[in-house]
Amino acid sequence: MRISAKLKNEKELKVVIITSGAVSLGRSALSYDFGIDEGAAKKYGQSLIKEQILASIGQPKLMAFYNDEFGKHNLYCSQILATRADFADRDRYMSMKTVASNLLRLGIVPIFNENDVLSPEELDFSDNDQLAAMITAMLVVDSLILLTNVSGVFDKSPNDPGAKVIPLITEIGNYIKNIDDITRSGKGGMKSKLMTADLVTSLGISVHIANGLEKNILLKLTQKDVSAGTFFPPQRTKKVGAIRGWLAIAAVSEGKIIVSTFIADILRKKQTASILFTGIEKIDGNFSEKDVVEVCDDEGVILGRGMCKHSAGKLAKLIEEYKNKSDVDKAKTKAADIVAIHYNYFMYL
Repeated sequence: MRISAKLKNEKELKVVIITSGAVSLGRSALSYDFGIDEGAAKKYGQSLIKEQILASIGQPKLMAFYNDEFGKHNLYCSQILATRADFADRDRYMSMKTVASNLLRLGIVPIFNENDVLSPEELDFSDNDQLAAMITAMLVVDSLILLTNVSGVFDKSPNDPGAKVIPLITEIGNYIKNIDDITRSGKGGMKSKLMTADLVTSLGISVHIANGLEKNILLKLTQKDVSAGTFFPPQRTKKVGAIRGWLAIAAVSEGKIIVSTFIADILRKKQTASILFTGIEKIDGNFSEKDVVEVCDDEGVILGRGMCKHSAGKLAKLIEEYKNKSDVDKAKTKAADIVAIHYNYFMYL
């Protein structure tokens, strides 16, 4: 907390924290084992309910720690609890983004954690790396720092003699493939962090993986100390905006649009293009207006994801009406009138 406060006060950086630990704190507070109502246990699973109960006990303790530590530096922090569904739903996502952005504007440190109590699935996000990626895309930050218990990505198992930290990685895919040769993957493990780095850097945002137990590690990273951790530079020169970031990372697709070979080739080259009626071969699913859909080629390969201007039923009707027009009437039709997905609301995958 001291270093986070220093970064904010002295370097005037805006700091966002993604945390965990509520379940562990709840477990330490409730030292005895406890039973679960039989009906609830049968419906939801005893293990899940126990973790939700422990999270509800531990979350206040976790925030009390953050409040006390930031208070020592005359700083305020806030709590934002989120589920995967909050990121998938556009309205809830925008509400969360608005609150977090204004907290930063007011000089308050937002602290995100998964809302374990409301998670319908077993702790909802696969791990906090996934949560961090979604928040990074939502706030279009400059850099993501993933802190772990090792000093970065190693050239072999960290336990092997002579193992060295790789200071810079540009081709992340090669390391994801070989991660089992480097370290064991698991929940929140190195493989997860590499996948997060690959996704986030594709949005034009840099990533660091470093040891959170190393003294002054955050200062070293912000001072661009090359000896600190592993650095992943952005894969593109311009950052992706919040809408496209949401489409890439958080949105849930409600259907599919199959496009022609010609349009598929354009999208594979990542050229800027809207999806017009003329390029649509097939519509799958019963999606509504402004729902997110996957755009696929004729073999089902996903090329991107976008917000469709029309519902599935209306889109099919409009396409049929356009096809039945004469060549003269088609020539008179404005391109804007036959757009299914505008390029501003489409993200390549």
